[in-house]
Amino acid sequence: MSVRTIILPYMVEHGELCLGELIEMEVLLNRREEPKLLGVINPTTEAAPYERSRQLYEQARVYMPSGASSNVRVHLHEPFPILFKKGEGPRVWDVDGNSYIDYLMAYGALILGHKHPKIIAAIQKQLQDGTMFGTTTELEIEVAKMVANAVPCAEMVNFANTGTEATMEAIRIARAVTGKDKLIKFEGHYHGHHDSVLFSVDAPSPVSGLEASPTRLAYFPGIPDEVSKTVIVAPWNNIAALERILKKYSSDVAAIITEPVMANQGVIPPEPEYLKHLRELTTKYDVLLIFDEVLTGFRVARGGAQELYGVTPDIACFAKALGGGAPVAAVAGKRDLMSMIGPGRIGFGGTYNANPLSLAASKATLETLVENDGEAFRRMADLGSKLRDGLASKFKEAGYQAVVNAVGPLLSIYFTKLRKVSTYRQSTQCDQEKYKRFRDEMLKHGVYMHPDGLERISLSAVHTEREIEQTLVAAEESLKALRTQPLS
Repeated sequence: MSVRTIILPYMVEHGELCLGELIEMEVLLNRREEPKLLGVINPTTEAAPYERSRQLYEQARVYMPSGASSNVRVHLHEPFPILFKKGEGPRVWDVDGNSYIDYLMAYGALILGHKHPKIIAAIQKQLQDGTMFGTTTELEIEVAKMVANAVPCAEMVNFANTGTEATMEAIRIARAVTGKDKLIKFEGHYHGHHDSVLFSVDAPSPVSGLEASPTRLAYFPGIPDEVSKTVIVAPWNNIAALERILKKYSSDVAAIITEPVMANQGVIPPEPEYLKHLRELTTKYDVLLIFDEVLTGFRVARGGAQELYGVTPDIACFAKALGGGAPVAAVAGKRDLMSMIGPGRIGFGGTYNANPLSLAASKATLETLVENDGEAFRRMADLGSKLRDGLASKFKEAGYQAVVNAVGPLLSIYFTKLRKVSTYRQSTQCDQEKYKRFRDEMLKHGVYMHPDGLERISLSAVHTEREIEQTLVAAEESLKALRTQPLS
């Protein structure tokens, strides 16, 4: 009799081992390599611990602008980013062999962690049948049904490849259906990399205007002025200010697009009843409501933030967790809106849309997440709360003023004298330099987080209490190390 057939089932049955820990032990049992690094914090050495990362980054800068195909991969990574080589479960290894507990999780895409066996098996199986066909597939219908069964607003579903594509398509649908051009977005919210939404993602205080009436600021050069005239920027978590804007502009506004949880300036939850009031206002003023659930979807609940908060939008966008690491996105919405898509009507297309390899990964991901009546969502939320409370306690014990926000398995740390961070403007008052130094110490103790404190800490369904405990030990040791620096 083996450990796998006797001890593991017994421990699960008697409550001594949870789903995530079972998966991690299965990984250990199936590893061909020496498993000594898995589950062990590996402090970096003093002798050039990241030399290979430095060398590869120098090569990357020769052939790729800034050395990466996405700016966030180099943003605040000073003097150079650490480059990863492999991952397994909740852990990642860099090209120099250093091991970390991973809280980047590919910016939240790896909801089942690295190299999940069910995702790998699903992709391998699909590879035997074909990589893509250019037609609707049975697998596409199956995954569309799964999304429709999970998401409250999803009466019909179309697939794309990225969150950027999903929000772009959703906005076009809203404009086409309503016959109106203007879009309301919120200051500090990020909805992908297309012109219509790249306004006031960051808003430097000298030029950002009044908080109740933010100035519309293009995020990058290259966005035509004519595009900016179609966008209205509003403050988030402020219903009174939003209603003033709707009273003035509703006859020209096609839709409001929002992250139901602000998750691109750290993690900022909606105020109580805020989303319900937002839904009421859009109904009152005949404006469509689009939820950008790229980060919250299939993470904070089976049906995303709309299930968690009990608010149903007209259209919702999904990506990241939907594919478990494969490139796939979805636009889901009410039938009367989505049925307008088609030849000679509203356009929606892409050669790689509904790619079978990505949908195979998506199906495996969704099936795994809903096992045992959605146990994975409850576990992630519980671990998120434990990490939030544990970090807050460590900061307090060490004498540092900080706020730790969390919604389910999404967290952020704000070094601030404020008692609460609930708006974009408050997030800009936090000390990012303090966060960066704390993060760099955590790195030395085997915990990987993005160096920008406004990026999220993302837990996966395969993080366990062991990783949480090790993270809190690392935080305590990191704060001790920082006592010799002018942090507080």
